[in-house]
Amino acid sequence: MMRKLAHIEKIEWLSPIKDRDKIELVGVSGWQCIVKKGEFNIGDKCCYIEIDSVMPETEQFEFLRSKKFRIKTMKMAGVISQGICFPLSILPEGDYELDQDVTEILGIKQYEETMDIERNAPASSDSKKKYPNFLMKFNWFRKLVLPKKQAKGFPEFISKTDETRIQNAPFYLQNKNEWTATEKVDGQSGTFFLRKEKCKRIFKKTTYEFGVCSRNLRIWNEDSSSYWTVAKKYNIKQVLLNNIGDNEFMAIQGECIAANVQGNKYKVTAPDLYVFNVLTPNGRLGSVEAKEWAEQNGLKFVPIIDEHYILPDSVKEILAYAHGESKLYPTLREGIVFRSKDGKQSFKAVDPLFLLKHDE
Repeated sequence: MMRKLAHIEKIEWLSPIKDRDKIELVGVSGWQCIVKKGEFNIGDKCCYIEIDSVMPETEQFEFLRSKKFRIKTMKMAGVISQGICFPLSILPEGDYELDQDVTEILGIKQYEETMDIERNAPASSDSKKKYPNFLMKFNWFRKLVLPKKQAKGFPEFISKTDETRIQNAPFYLQNKNEWTATEKVDGQSGTFFLRKEKCKRIFKKTTYEFGVCSRNLRIWNEDSSSYWTVAKKYNIKQVLLNNIGDNEFMAIQGECIAANVQGNKYKVTAPDLYVFNVLTPNGRLGSVEAKEWAEQNGLKFVPIIDEHYILPDSVKEILAYAHGESKLYPTLREGIVFRSKDGKQSFKAVDPLFLLKHDE
């Protein structure tokens, strides 16, 4: 399912920008954007388009050509702006409800670098053709070009790793129970699973299926990508086999970092893995429990910043908290992931200053 990149929101507040009389700042959900002064009033509906969106190359969006039609975090007149607010006139005539997804109506695509990002990874040994990652995430395309088994894509019994941003879910701030705050490591998400294979014979020995996946796709054949490299480095198949017990499946999800991923901010010389999820059919372990499990099995866990964090009252405060230095290397961290103690709820806060520095 494509991320909801454009949706109908309400202008919640307006704020002047110092020494500027032609632009002002508006708030939509938990986001803030620079707009033309007087274009909106508080309570107006608008079409909000998130960062990481790529607009269609039409006359309507020609003003974005110099930015390759991509919406990014920007700073102007001393304030940060994330996304674009358009009047509803940008859409075909009709009635639009708050929170309605209009991504497809506008023909918006997600910026590729925020999905499967590893570059120059050799293809699988038996792969005869290479296809663009953005096409491979579509089920219809995989069915067209791949053998039936490989066309299935990401395993359906596991949720993909895509935490919602706090700006899109500010209601979480009302939950004043303790949360666990972990560093959001800037790499590429990998999923590793072991599943019991169905067997019709009563006395046949149990067999298992082991799988390695990127954020969106299963990598069926062993290759030299960072995903398979860390799977072998940490003997993940055996780790899962040792722990699966009576569960139908067990999986771990983590952030793969490597010299050819995201500019190698952590200056690693070989691919590595930092686990952030441990999954079974019963759900997801809480971060503290998952960290203990990972370390007992010889795996690294993403740095825990605070085990007893109480959420503040505003998005602005939580974004300020997300700003800081990485625990892995002296560089700016991407942000923070917050998880409830039972592991059932989670969201992320990405530092806008990190995006300004690295989102080129």
